[in-house]
Amino acid sequence: MLINYRIINTLLLCLLLTGCASTGQDREEFVKSLVQKMTLDEKVGQMTQVDKRMLDSESDIATYFLGSLLSGGGSVPDDNSPTGWVNMINRYQKQALSTRLKIPLIYGIDAVHGHSNVVGATIFPHNIGLGCSNNPNLIYKVNQATAIEVAATGLHWTFSPCITVPKDDRWGRQYEGFSESTEIVTRLTHAAITGYEDALDIFNGKKIAACAKHFIGDGGTSWETGSLQEGMHTYKIDRGNTQLTEEELRRIHLPPYLEAIKAGVKTIMISYNSWNGVKCHGSKFLINDLLKSELGFEGLVVTDWAGIDEIPGDYKSDIITSINAGIDLVMVPGALYGNNHYKTFIELLKESVNERAVPLSRIDDAVTRILRVKYDLGLFDDPYGKVERVSQVGSKKNRQVARDAVRMSMVLLKNESNVLPLKKDKSITVVGSGANNLGMQNGGWTVEWQGRSTPDFKILDEDNDGKLNFPEVNSYFKNAYDAKYDKGSVEGFFKKLDKDSNGEVNKDEFKQAVMESPYQPDGTSVLKAIERASDDKELITYDPRAESISKGDIIVAVVGENPYTEGVGDNPTIGLSSFDAAVLEKCYESGNKLVVIILSGRPLIIKEHVSKWDGLIAAWLPGMAGEGVSDVLYGDYSPTGKLSYSWPKSTSQLPLNEGDADYDPLFPFGYGLSY
Repeated sequence: MLINYRIINTLLLCLLLTGCASTGQDREEFVKSLVQKMTLDEKVGQMTQVDKRMLDSESDIATYFLGSLLSGGGSVPDDNSPTGWVNMINRYQKQALSTRLKIPLIYGIDAVHGHSNVVGATIFPHNIGLGCSNNPNLIYKVNQATAIEVAATGLHWTFSPCITVPKDDRWGRQYEGFSESTEIVTRLTHAAITGYEDALDIFNGKKIAACAKHFIGDGGTSWETGSLQEGMHTYKIDRGNTQLTEEELRRIHLPPYLEAIKAGVKTIMISYNSWNGVKCHGSKFLINDLLKSELGFEGLVVTDWAGIDEIPGDYKSDIITSINAGIDLVMVPGALYGNNHYKTFIELLKESVNERAVPLSRIDDAVTRILRVKYDLGLFDDPYGKVERVSQVGSKKNRQVARDAVRMSMVLLKNESNVLPLKKDKSITVVGSGANNLGMQNGGWTVEWQGRSTPDFKILDEDNDGKLNFPEVNSYFKNAYDAKYDKGSVEGFFKKLDKDSNGEVNKDEFKQAVMESPYQPDGTSVLKAIERASDDKELITYDPRAESISKGDIIVAVVGENPYTEGVGDNPTIGLSSFDAAVLEKCYESGNKLVVIILSGRPLIIKEHVSKWDGLIAAWLPGMAGEGVSDVLYGDYSPTGKLSYSWPKSTSQLPLNEGDADYDPLFPFGYGLSY
């Protein structure tokens, strides 16, 4: 037999260059060999992550050897459907695989309470609610369902879970954390990580990567130390300074990360905050010495959105400081921050290496860590998404998990004279801003970065004439948002409704506008859930402004916060909106029994109201499964949730946490009633 060794060697080289991991080659051997063949351009490209919205051209993926793309909040394909996502990511992946070494992309997304950027995906309760369940099995099921939907749309990586330990209710990211208790957060972390990262049997063992965030101390920042960036934002506590000793930092904020590493987490995201005045993104002690060396983390370390930009100094020094500190993958969104464009980043990092300001060994280490994750996810063997999987998005099975999660997350805080559970044959009047507003249920990080309030026609139609005009729409938003009110945003909203620019919007026009801008159309509002659960829909009256309450009716008031995210949600008052306060006053005047359901991302200041309420349920941000709320309301499920945060009486107590010297909450940590 004549053996052509030249052909065999060529074939072997081709297998290596295409990254075929199924050859049985050891992971470390495979990755090491690949890194050795890479040019500096290819290595730096692997360390660059760009938001897809800010690509100058799709061909830049190949030109600059980009290793990763992401979709930040609201960064969606033109066809924001599961199939649209698969097609978009496959198109990007084709660009990556057209390069010399054919290294696949890894694509990340903020799937923080379900695959929440995708219309039609299952939207679960935010972590604040899941923390009140204190149920690792539930957290595992929620994150496994999310992983299935993420994988079904062709993505590989979710920037979740958030394993912060929030200490101040005024923080706009409070709801992203499970609890003020390090013990609870740590207890739930293992389930959160493995729920995402366990093999998905229905997809032939495919995996996605989880991301533990934000390392470290983001929940411990002090009020009035928030990040101030001229022309960008003025935050009161978000991205601020965590003023703790090293012993306190390790005791309060480190245990969840120890558990995440134990669970095998593949990626960790660095936090925007500072620790004692030093930005975490630039801290060699925290990233290299503590996380990588002491804790032995072998996965990749990624920045937050333009996170290195907040390190003091010019952009080149930011790059040098962060990479030398141990950052592996840099989220360079694009040109949003002036000249700090991904092409600028690439050029400056290469310059820094050539000038020996960044050692080549540090670059090789970063690339090695990135390629390990891609290898472990099977991307070298199976880089493309499959359209036939998209039926898993928003499946009945996953929606049942969402309903169960809502049930277990809710906390019954007051039940005078056993007003709850309600009887299904009794007349109920449903009022309040949140009664028929899926946007309020879902909260931030839903389709858009800030989420979106979705008031219905009836609540906007203040004069009940069947038409909307700008003054009454503006009046609603002004009183619902209070200090966060933005007239320009309201004007933009009304303009989208008023397509013929005649100053009026009828019901049909409103319905059409809603249909053209879908926002979790298959979700169930609290109102709709109550109507479906009642013995007779006619027993339910929807009167959002509480203008005509019938005597003897039980009133269910659904009130709370409009959606927000990150520092936009930093709030010194955390009280009820002017709109909801006015509605409640009318309820008090009626003399009827009153049950209040609060939709919020944190405990709200309600001391002046709560004595007038017969029943109180904290539903947090339950997501799309309003049926879970009605299950508890009508007694089909006895509430089991317990407060994972202390509930303050006033803002003067903040921050308020169990164990404080003068601990005197309205409702204590761990409180919760049952039927």
